[in-house]
Amino acid sequence: MLTKTDYLLFLEAPLHLWAEKHGRLEQVTPSEYDQHLMQQGQEIEQLAREFLQQHFQGAPSPLILTFQDQLTDGVFQARFDALVYDPAAQVYDIYEIKSASTVKKEHLHDVGFQRLVAEANFKIRYTYLVHVNKEYIRQGSLEVRQLFQIVNVDEQIEELRQEILSGRQAAWQVASLDAPDGIEECLKPNSCPCPGVCHPGLPDHPIYELPRLHYKKARQLKSQGVLAIQEIPEDYPLSELQEAHLQVVKTGRPQFDRDGVRAALESLVYPLHFLDYETFNPAVPDYDGYQPYQHVVFQYSLDIFPAPDAEPTHHEYLGSGNSDPARPLLEHLLARIGPRGSVIVWNQSFEAGRNREMAKTYPEFASQLENINDRMFDLMEIFSKGLYIHPEFHGSASIKNVLPVLAKDLSYDGLSIPKGDAAMMAWVALTRGQLSAAEIEQTRQDLLRYCALDTLAMVRNWQALKNLAAV
Repeated sequence: MLTKTDYLLFLEAPLHLWAEKHGRLEQVTPSEYDQHLMQQGQEIEQLAREFLQQHFQGAPSPLILTFQDQLTDGVFQARFDALVYDPAAQVYDIYEIKSASTVKKEHLHDVGFQRLVAEANFKIRYTYLVHVNKEYIRQGSLEVRQLFQIVNVDEQIEELRQEILSGRQAAWQVASLDAPDGIEECLKPNSCPCPGVCHPGLPDHPIYELPRLHYKKARQLKSQGVLAIQEIPEDYPLSELQEAHLQVVKTGRPQFDRDGVRAALESLVYPLHFLDYETFNPAVPDYDGYQPYQHVVFQYSLDIFPAPDAEPTHHEYLGSGNSDPARPLLEHLLARIGPRGSVIVWNQSFEAGRNREMAKTYPEFASQLENINDRMFDLMEIFSKGLYIHPEFHGSASIKNVLPVLAKDLSYDGLSIPKGDAAMMAWVALTRGQLSAAEIEQTRQDLLRYCALDTLAMVRNWQALKNLAAV
């Protein structure tokens, strides 16, 4: 049988489906964050069922609502989140539940596959997606009727009908093959579920490391037998940034735009504030004033250099308890970060976005948060814009790729909390009664250590850039 899950795996990459059907997907234990996402999806599905039950309670004529029905159409099989039977019209409506807050193309393929299977069994009238309402703002008890939206997708599915019909047939053919020869692989080795099948013998610098390489170009290069960056033909059309990365990898020598970096760093105004937030973004808002998936800022780390030759001061805050940590965090932060001087971050869109959200939730702090955003300097852009390119960055401007090159003595390795999603899960454990008193104290120390390293990493990268640019 070919299920809708199989079909979606085929759309992701045909070779992923073949690997799944032949036991070649790598067996990876889900991380704590992955498990959280699965549990969150189950929570959303349960709430959506309650929503649908309430939605149909006031129907003018009796309707029959059922969950998790399974139907087949030859070799194709689908399980339905919800089916509604209208006895008067003798038709069914399909309701597919999604934990996302918008309708995506893969959702249309998902429910379109279901509709084709259902049509082989009985008459279908309408097809709907039920997704989280991103405009809902929690105030008091959770209002399930406001948490979801119902969207009719009949028109979009009809436009995709032939594509789904041919796609599911192609998926069945791929699943039936004995060998993977000639099956299209994915182009994302870092997240591939079967790298041994899709990307065997991947070189140290594969073409996927080129920044902003369009998937069509990646596919074209692979079809020409080009997998390593060094093998890209001289006359192959690349952007200026991609060409610079190519030359760095070919020569093994970094490229450093001293004038560009110097100009960027000389634009900084003292006192310098190196700022980092840690957040958690639940699908169902925990606190009043929050929307689905809105980030809760529960922690910050701040290193301040008051003058060029002065020693820095470190400040930090980590929320506690079951109330919204953002207000006390802002009170703590704004008492320490002055109205003047550059605010240095890594990936400005994230910190600036959180400031805008907190300003909306707590308008009494809006002017100060806007002032901070106006003074922000994104240190990451020196790397993402190609002012400094190093072969060991592997085409990434992530702080965890840059730090080992510029500050070899610093590392996230060995930390109990080594990355952002682990920090999220630590916060969940802290605030939802999952830890003993001793574990609470240890987890708080681990969170403080992780966030402090984020700002220290920025400081060390900035200092290394200053030395290289002779600022």
